[in-house]
Amino acid sequence: MRCYLIRIIIGIGIAVMTESCAEHRPSAKEPAAMERTPIAPPPLGDFEGTISRIDAEKGLVTVEHWPLSKTFQVPPSCLIDILTNENAVLTQLKVNDPVVVMYSEAGGNPVAKRIVRRGKAYEQERREKMERLDEMLNPSPNQ
Repeated sequence: MRCYLIRIIIGIGIAVMTESCAEHRPSAKEPAAMERTPIAPPPLGDFEGTISRIDAEKGLVTVEHWPLSKTFQVPPSCLIDILTNENAVLTQLKVNDPVVVMYSEAGGNPVAKRIVRRGKAYEQERREKMERLDEMLNPSPNQ
């Protein structure tokens, strides 16, 4: 008798849980709404090279790294980092500047997410910033 009572209680519990889960199922309209929500494409990677062409009016930059060449769309949301300004604009870049472009694909075209200018001055500035950061994080015993 006791085993029979336990089975009934467990059965009622499972039925209650099943019913409560059924109430929380998404309706048929919710998945369709989720499908229409645009999702930002994941970054594909980096492309390092030198700028061979800039079209500021169309928002295009062509970067070459022999033997490859890629033309990137540069939207207004693209971050452009040069030596003197981390929030630069496309017109501040020059042909033959060494750069690294972080990009993703949108509609089969590479779209730049961030462009960082490289070179000796850039590397020197980064090295100095890292030294200052190291000094702040690891002060000498004399300080």
